Amino acid sequence: MTYVDELLAKGETVIRRERQHWILPFYIAGRWVAIAIAVFVVGLVLNVWIIPNGGDGFFGGLVGFVNTVVTLITWIALLIAAVGFVVSILRWRTQEYVLTNQRVIHVSGTVSKRSSDSSLESLSDAKIIVPWLGRALGFGNLYLMTASASGDEQLRCLIDPIAFKKAVMEAKTERTIALNTAGRPAAPVASAAPAAPARAAPGPAATSAEDVTKTLTALAGLRDSGAITTEEYDAKKQELLDRI
Repeated sequence: MTYVDELLAKGETVIRRERQHWILPFYIAGRWVAIAIAVFVVGLVLNVWIIPNGGDGFFGGLVGFVNTVVTLITWIALLIAAVGFVVSILRWRTQEYVLTNQRVIHVSGTVSKRSSDSSLESLSDAKIIVPWLGRALGFGNLYLMTASASGDEQLRCLIDPIAFKKAVMEAKTERTIALNTAGRPAAPVASAAPAAPARAAPGPAATSAEDVTKTLTALAGLRDSGAITTEEYDAKKQELLDRI
């Protein structure tokens, strides 16, 4: 059993599990490598073309000082890149994004575990940002905008963010319908009476007009925001109207 499975409530089921793309550790370390290369190139230009080479005196000492500083900064940047790469690998291996029928859970941490979650009913919208490298390698950032006090949830460097967003919005639609149709009073139990003739199997339980109105309003908001298509909205609408 994973750490996420221990967080699940009664009746909560996992719909989708996703991790960050493998490029993330290389991306973080690559920035420091780029800094080291840039510093080395700047120092080389200063040493060869701007500051005269060799000799004693002021310029000779200046050249030596520049070389020392450039070498020091280059090695520091490379050391940070190496450490950052190891740390990023550990963080990447422990990051997990899980979609359930009730919420989106974000788990991280190696020794000490950290988790945050956003309930599906609190989600107002979702935004995807795919960088140029993400278009080539298949990753992007997914931002879940919520009305909760915890604020927006950022799913960084997510594999196939479009598919994950669709799964989230579909789960939200089902969650909205379930919440708006739950809790209706059960039909009263009839007193003992002579057995009635057998009837055909009853159809789906009827839904009150108030529940249908609430559900249609929520579905219309999802349709207007682009979370569901017009065809999906019409199908759900007809399904709810048939229950009245």
